[in-house]
Amino acid sequence: MQYYQSRDSSQFQALGPDLFNGSVAQLTSFGTTIGATFPLLLDGSLGTGDEDLYLPYGDRETYAVINKQGILRYNADLIWPYGSRYHENELRACIDTLVSSNLGVGDGARATFRLDVAPNPVRGATTIELTNPRATAGASIVVLDLAGREVARVWSGPAAQGVTRVSWNGRATSGARVPPGIYLVDSSVGGVHLTRRVAVVR
Repeated sequence: MQYYQSRDSSQFQALGPDLFNGSVAQLTSFGTTIGATFPLLLDGSLGTGDEDLYLPYGDRETYAVINKQGILRYNADLIWPYGSRYHENELRACIDTLVSSNLGVGDGARATFRLDVAPNPVRGATTIELTNPRATAGASIVVLDLAGREVARVWSGPAAQGVTRVSWNGRATSGARVPPGIYLVDSSVGGVHLTRRVAVVR
């Protein structure tokens, strides 16, 4: 299980609890095998209530994002089967909503590309702004569910240098309103992918 918890608005702590309560030697060997660069905790499923991480988060390759108020924002165990729970775009999209500035997904070279969604949460329609700092390039904006399935294709075409603004009416490709929940606005421009997490409420 990987457990991400924010220390403040811009830093996150990664913890890897052992939910099968093995020995210190087993945990050390596991950490060496996977090349863990974050703390590994022993006995993560002992205790009662919130001390037992198995109950709220599940086990085996689970990725959870928790904000600094202790509210669970993302839990891969709820939406992905074992063996297929690491989805970087979902983790980054969720973590991105917890930091104070808008950041692009990827390295520093991509930081001038931006994807903004407002208002968020979405009650009716929302405006999506895609910033392209380079020359005109092919681009697309789609809405995905947390399983990575396309819900709506909002826009595709050439994105000129600067800001492209489009609106999403909260409806799926079929025309039906999407159910309340968490979605991912995913964009691609000039080979750069950006993702934002949005909440649809009614």
